[in-house]
Amino acid sequence: MKKIFLILFLSTLFFACEKDKDNDKDPAPELAAQVAGTYKVSELRVDGTNEPLNGAIITVHLDKFSAEVVTAKMKIKADGVSEPDEDLGTLTLKNAGSIGIDIYEGTDKVGSVKSNKLNFFVVFEGQELEMIADKQ
Repeated sequence: MKKIFLILFLSTLFFACEKDKDNDKDPAPELAAQVAGTYKVSELRVDGTNEPLNGAIITVHLDKFSAEVVTAKMKIKADGVSEPDEDLGTLTLKNAGSIGIDIYEGTDKVGSVKSNKLNFFVVFEGQELEMIADKQ
């Protein structure tokens, strides 16, 4: 009988001391914190065709608004002259798993971020514009 109590006691200690692996995991940073920052455009495509930037510097700045929402502004400097900032509004973020983080304006998907690379696309004056930018 003593052996049974000893086995029960030891097994209780074993299971009581085992770490809860789910509690050891650090929570993932908020989506907005992951994508917030300044991105410098390295490629510009108009209707699927690469267009040279010709020395123009285009940056997109994403600021955290809430856990899953960012505000966006685009800055353009061409021929040494800065254009007024373009307010891109409030954008909602959704986790897309291994694909990265998708960016939505309302219900329309307008971009994604993966591995510090922003891919942003819009239709402007009937043309499809796509910008690919790297986080600075």
